[in-house]
Amino acid sequence: MEERFLYHIWDECHLTSELSTVSGKAIKIIYQGQYNTGRGPDFKNAIIEIGNEQLRGDVEIHIKTQDWQAHNHHEDVYYNQVVLHVVMEHKAPYSQTILEDGSLVEILELRNQLSQDIIKLLENHDKSQRRSVYCDLLSAIDNDSLMLILHRAGLRRFKSKIARFNSALSLSSFDQIFYEGIFEALGYDKNKLNTIQIAQTLPLAKLKEYKADGMSKQELASIYLCSSGILKKNSAVINESLQKELWSIYEIQAWYGTKINIDWQLFRVRPHNHPLKRILYISELVYNNLDSGLLRYFIEHTSAYLNEPKKHRTAFAHLWKESLIFTDCPLSLGKSVINNIYLNIYLPMLALWMQKTAGESSEVFNLYSQYPGLQTNHITRFMYRYMNPEQSKLAESKAIYQQGLIDIYQRFCNWHYCSECLERFRQN
Repeated sequence: MEERFLYHIWDECHLTSELSTVSGKAIKIIYQGQYNTGRGPDFKNAIIEIGNEQLRGDVEIHIKTQDWQAHNHHEDVYYNQVVLHVVMEHKAPYSQTILEDGSLVEILELRNQLSQDIIKLLENHDKSQRRSVYCDLLSAIDNDSLMLILHRAGLRRFKSKIARFNSALSLSSFDQIFYEGIFEALGYDKNKLNTIQIAQTLPLAKLKEYKADGMSKQELASIYLCSSGILKKNSAVINESLQKELWSIYEIQAWYGTKINIDWQLFRVRPHNHPLKRILYISELVYNNLDSGLLRYFIEHTSAYLNEPKKHRTAFAHLWKESLIFTDCPLSLGKSVINNIYLNIYLPMLALWMQKTAGESSEVFNLYSQYPGLQTNHITRFMYRYMNPEQSKLAESKAIYQQGLIDIYQRFCNWHYCSECLERFRQN
């Protein structure tokens, strides 16, 4: 079940007539509130009656009670106006939720307080899910055959990336392709086309000229954030004094002032993962390597460990140091983003670079095949449904297997090309 389905349940009041909180208090929903499309709780300006007290404020909705901490709402002042925490399932040790300011709010567990029409809908949904967990390729297959299929598909996905980068090389340079790849990773799915647009509009060659003319790293940061419109669109993720400083720098810098038309998708983006912070972070790394070369920087610091996979990825991770481009705003890049850049951008770029300079890249293919499994995403979770628990665990053990699942999904499952999928793998 997804949270957005719970939003529908709450918004349409698909609940029993007599409700009670986890702590046992009677509760009445007078007004469910307005759905919030901006930062903060899911519904604003709700009116809730708990016991004999009428409360006005916000409502936050989660699948599980623990999601409050998982989403860091307990440290976010924007959630201090919440008057009710609504969850599908409550298994936490406390009967109330603690806000950032220390206040306590009641928890409403929906699981046993849903209307009959929603219960019937959920039952039908569960039945349909149970009917669709067989795959002619992945289900009822022995472990060795499954791992061979996933390894083959994961290798194909890796080679496809190298081929795409190689095609781009005829129009660009190693550094620019790597630069665009990094920026794409900064945006995740929602904003990857937006962040890559920044890298393409402000290519390294142009930035190198600006630096030669005297552009500072603070000025580069201001150009990224102000020209792209993201500082104006959503600046609350950094403090007000830094916002003003960035605008002041941008207004007096003499290198770039054209607006880049970008439609930022920032709904429900967590502050730590916000593109604004990531772009601000990356600006220092880009600036520091404009002269020597961005890709060369990583190659020089990791090449000594080409035959030692664990040391190689550790050396890569250590290069993403905390940024202090503005002293009062220390920034870092999340581990998942660094892993994504390493696996999906750096390794295929490194393989291509070695093929062009040394004639072969077997060490890089070994680095890729030995990379441990990453955090699951919606695609791998979908694919795991067609495997038994032991096989899912094996698939999670290496990134190449997970990449194989993604390759199969994107080539076949997403388009329901089941017969074509079977034919492809039976031939091989």
